[in-house]
Amino acid sequence: MMSPNKFPPDRGSPPQPLRQTTLQIIHIAANFMRIWSIYSMYRYLTQSGASVVLFLFACIAPAAILFLILQKPWKGRPLSNTQVVPSIINGAITALYFVLWGKGLRSCGPVRAILAEYSGAFLGVLSALLYGRRSNLWKKIGGLVAMLASLYLLSEGWATATYSPFYILIQI
Repeated sequence: MMSPNKFPPDRGSPPQPLRQTTLQIIHIAANFMRIWSIYSMYRYLTQSGASVVLFLFACIAPAAILFLILQKPWKGRPLSNTQVVPSIINGAITALYFVLWGKGLRSCGPVRAILAEYSGAFLGVLSALLYGRRSNLWKKIGGLVAMLASLYLLSEGWATATYSPFYILIQI
């Protein structure tokens, strides 16, 4: 029998390969669905001529109501007076971000909107490659090459071509 003071032998061990694979599959599927939703949103906004602000409100308001019901913030500890103003400012900045993102999507298209979102990730990978530790160097180089290849293919119009998987899926 093990004494209660000893740690189990697998404490702090890296995650199991099956769990890692499952998380990678979920990550790829979620990114695919996110990009698909961006293309669908762009198609809807351009074809219907709907207002970006009203569309975003119609999408975010039900989610906000659902989270209010699930989290019940009125039952917890109330915000102090010093937290109210920063919370309002943070909400206003987030709302402005969503509206500007929606207007940018409508005017520039989905490819440029996605590229603009991931420019920070690209710069982060480049910075880690140039100035980071030298461990896992090939993973960093592989990630940078994959990002550069996708940027090149998207800039050449692969996402809007009739043989693109995104084009086929938004037609469904």
